[in-house]
Amino acid sequence: MRLALLLPCLLAALLTAAGGCATRNQLTACAVLPDDGRHPAAVQHAQQTIARLFPERYRATQRAIITAIGKQFTCDGLLTVSPTDGHHLALVSSFGAVTDLRVRADGATELLKVTPLFRADWSREFVARDLRRLFLPPDQLQSAGRLADGRLALRTAPDAGGVVAEYVFAADGSRWEELYLATGGTTFYRAEARHYLKFPAMTTEVPDEFEVSAESYRLELRITALQPEGPP
Repeated sequence: MRLALLLPCLLAALLTAAGGCATRNQLTACAVLPDDGRHPAAVQHAQQTIARLFPERYRATQRAIITAIGKQFTCDGLLTVSPTDGHHLALVSSFGAVTDLRVRADGATELLKVTPLFRADWSREFVARDLRRLFLPPDQLQSAGRLADGRLALRTAPDAGGVVAEYVFAADGSRWEELYLATGGTTFYRAEARHYLKFPAMTTEVPDEFEVSAESYRLELRITALQPEGPP
């Protein structure tokens, strides 16, 4: 088999093995002190921060490095966002298209293209989850308290699968910094916004570098360009 054909097959096999792991890596959750009710303005600021983190309409290009079972793979992404069409993400690598999916405005996931490089269940479970958690605002965040360093923690109610999301903000609520996902008291997902940047034509900074540690993979994601767009 030629190398050009062998490498995509190896990638598919590795991602299939990683996606099929039954054991979740347990991560250390942040210790949160109970909410004392003395900082309602900071809580409200944090809720507004995460709701308005990215523009309502924009196009962004991304560079993603995925590490699964000790192997690294690089993909480029094109993300197109609008209130009517939702979040549309197309991923490509040097081997060609990897996956193409959309998180629609009603919250449903739509797989537009499935390739041998990423199985449909990997795209639906992991790629769509990263897209939702990093780029879509959460619903009904409530105060969970503060960390020992003074940073603010807000938490969602459990979803249908029992997953609780905990968002960590700067002490005044002005900047989102971390995200933890847990179920049954076990934390299995951590995302960190590692850097903020003001792109051309924007008036505010947005997170342009993320690092994700999850059940069976790691993701390093960088936004290389972001262009706000007006209504059609």
